[in-house]
Amino acid sequence: MHVLFHIVWGNKKMPIVSRLLMGAILTIVSISAYADNATALLERTSLAAKHLNYDGIFALQSGDKLQSIRIIHRNNEQGEIERLISLSGVEREVIRTDDSVMCVYPDGEKMQPNHQPLGRGFPSDLLSRLRLAMPYYNETLGEQGRVAGHQAQEVNLIPKDNYRYAYRLWIAKDNDLLLQSDLLAEDGRVLEMFSFSSVEMGIDIPELLLKPQMQGNTISWDRVKPVLGPTGIIELQSNWKIAWLPQGFNLIVYQNRIKARNGAAVEQRVYSDGLSSISVFMEKIRARHSHLHGGSRIGAVNAFGSIIKAHFVTVVGSVPARTVEKIGNSIQYND
Repeated sequence: MHVLFHIVWGNKKMPIVSRLLMGAILTIVSISAYADNATALLERTSLAAKHLNYDGIFALQSGDKLQSIRIIHRNNEQGEIERLISLSGVEREVIRTDDSVMCVYPDGEKMQPNHQPLGRGFPSDLLSRLRLAMPYYNETLGEQGRVAGHQAQEVNLIPKDNYRYAYRLWIAKDNDLLLQSDLLAEDGRVLEMFSFSSVEMGIDIPELLLKPQMQGNTISWDRVKPVLGPTGIIELQSNWKIAWLPQGFNLIVYQNRIKARNGAAVEQRVYSDGLSSISVFMEKIRARHSHLHGGSRIGAVNAFGSIIKAHFVTVVGSVPARTVEKIGNSIQYND
């Protein structure tokens, strides 16, 4: 004899099998809405970082290095402009007007040749790069807490493979500004952190606060945002082949040059998924000198070195150690 168990559903009875099925459906719907909320929040956050007026101080911690930066950001009918002032380390100011950048160094201070933005583009550029990489991450809402005196919502970005780092973001609940970003190792350790210690939002920013206050040498340039296309969009004239890359990493920079110091030929490639980048160097061996063999790590950056066909080959990137090692082991030289 078969016995059919029932439970009460409102004022009606429903078979327990149907109840379990309904519960599973509701769970799926709830999870879907949960992810959609996280996605929508990230979209609002990206807009807030560019359109909101704010004045604050944030810290960048990577490994044992700590840098403190003040950012003053305004967006109005004249466009987007921000001023960044380094409060520790090398003294400098950076003024960005839309995509034009001016960097001021004090007299007598050596100017840096690279164009890496002060504070690495936190908070606005980080979110722009996140959007490009989102197909390779799952996003979910987390806990609620406080950052820099503001109520904040946690958003977790978990990579769909194990060749990228995870991110934990804290976003202001009242106006969606990104307040903190943690780059996480697989065991949950924070490898790199950007975090506001204080910030005022939605305020009037007078013109004077956006003018450089330091006297010294200046360099200017226009920001060039890489357009990520399929691997091979840049035509390669090379005997080197990289047989494996994580999904989504495309070639964005390729160059052959001669090192002025020792005259060695160096081929460089840079690959990116929009958020993380990986550099590969192939340098002709011309003399005995030390070179990385195997793996090495500084903060969130991992490197892997080897010797192939009388060349030093080095892979460097803000990705897990397994990623640079697997790429390094896939590199081949075709005569």
